[in-house]
Amino acid sequence: MNKEEYFLEKYIKPCTEVSELFPQEIGDDCAVIRSSSDLLVSTDSSIEGVHFPANLNPYYIAYRSIAIAASDILAMGSYPDGYLLSISHPQPSDEWFNDFSKGILEFNKTHDTKLVGGDLSKGELNICVTVFGRAMQNIIKRSDAKENDNIYISNKLGLGAAGHKSFLKDNLSMPNQYMKPQLISKEVIFELNTFINSAIDVSDGLLLDLKRICKLSGKGAELLVSKKLIFNDYEDLIAGDDYVLLFTANDNNDEQITALLPQSKMIGKITKEKKLQVNDLDGKEINFDTFGWDSFKT
Repeated sequence: MNKEEYFLEKYIKPCTEVSELFPQEIGDDCAVIRSSSDLLVSTDSSIEGVHFPANLNPYYIAYRSIAIAASDILAMGSYPDGYLLSISHPQPSDEWFNDFSKGILEFNKTHDTKLVGGDLSKGELNICVTVFGRAMQNIIKRSDAKENDNIYISNKLGLGAAGHKSFLKDNLSMPNQYMKPQLISKEVIFELNTFINSAIDVSDGLLLDLKRICKLSGKGAELLVSKKLIFNDYEDLIAGDDYVLLFTANDNNDEQITALLPQSKMIGKITKEKKLQVNDLDGKEINFDTFGWDSFKT
């Protein structure tokens, strides 16, 4: 047995599971998806030194890489039913794959999802996750924000940046939104689906991701930023790595949204004028040199 087959058989295959949606065991050239509804598909690459530190424990590399890919499915009002996992590694070892597989299993158990196939090759450390989710009642798009919609975040901003700083100081206390992103539950996103007009997950920074909603919706936004919305300071608005849900909804749905997401915050309004205005509680404008993170500038 060559090394690729060895690591796949010993560590990755035990993390896989067949189901009604994914009826084929791994071992063939393709996974099989059996579905009568629309499927949402997203893919994310996590590269060592760009998306996670070189010395991050493989357990967290696995959990984080899967979570940030799954977050895209939540942003469209669905939930990750299963995913493919492609790994390239310069020097694979039993120790690395043992920890990595524990991260896979922990994510699968926490989020009731399944690994259904993938690939392993030698090269720069890169984890590519392709995730699948069945469309719910509404497919939530970035382009459907409405004028006068409330703008919400599902939790406080800045926890990702704070988690990264804690890691750099060798403080591995949990929870840590950077190393182990916590996502909205399946039950909540299914109920939230009927109340949301548009959404995006906050990966590159709130302001940059909100601009993406505004651009595709042909709208603008006015934000009123309270210290209660952020963990540390106003830089949390552009820090990224939070993986909270940023979404817009009609004001009539506020009570239902607050009941489903008690930690959520209403942070502003969608406007007809195509510009992004950010003010503090005193009405003073907050300006930034950049709106978020760009991997091509690192």
